[in-house]
Amino acid sequence: MDRLGIECLSTFGMAPADHVRLAALLGCGHVSLNPGGSANPLPPATKAPWRDDARVRREVTHALDDTGVRVSLVEGFALLPDQPDDAHLALLDLAADLGARAICAVSLDRDAERTHAGFARLAEQAAERGLIATTEVGAGTIRDWARAQAAIAAVGHRGFALVVDTMHFFRKGGTVADIAAAPGSIAHVPLCDVPMPAVSDNYMEEALYERRAPGDGDLPLAAFLAQVPGHVPLGIEAPVRSEAEAGVPPRERLGRAVAQARALLG
Repeated sequence: MDRLGIECLSTFGMAPADHVRLAALLGCGHVSLNPGGSANPLPPATKAPWRDDARVRREVTHALDDTGVRVSLVEGFALLPDQPDDAHLALLDLAADLGARAICAVSLDRDAERTHAGFARLAEQAAERGLIATTEVGAGTIRDWARAQAAIAAVGHRGFALVVDTMHFFRKGGTVADIAAAPGSIAHVPLCDVPMPAVSDNYMEEALYERRAPGDGDLPLAAFLAQVPGHVPLGIEAPVRSEAEAGVPPRERLGRAVAQARALLG
């Protein structure tokens, strides 16, 4: 599998089978998918879930088979208070059916002990299906690197690891030294660039719609990537709405981001 891929946020709600084929056209080996629907659709796309849509699932499977692209990460898992133990089994089965490498869960439960127990249960259920369970640094209640490392220690499962989104990681105070100290805890990296400090006062608007291609901002990406283990998938997560609305096609917009990421990797 080629190390570079295309994250679902980058496609602004593109049909998932088309997303897979776009990744192949760009020479990328993997994609992340969210069967719960796009978090940042631009017209004519909509936030349409497809987890229960048999037709879309068949189209995705055919696209994966045709192109050889793999699913590196399935998103859409949320940990909530008082959730039944079997809440995620159907989505885990879908991820396994797609041949995914990993799934990502976000905890919205403020109780740390209950969150860690939920991650541990999910990690076990995922491992039974050949999946890695992850959570994202800077998302939900795992607000920063320190809380992420505390979760890794508390869960204590070899199939539980971290998604390190470069925007969230560095904006929440993470450093290259942090990565160097615990590289084995990383399972997936959504890769983008942003200005430091922020020039927008709307964090989520920027995260969903106006990130920058690797090399177009101020993050120390070359030093960061030098510390990330070579087997960890890197997904381009660079949604640039201003370019999309100016008519720049996805292949051109994301092709430039892929080329700049490859240059950073040397």
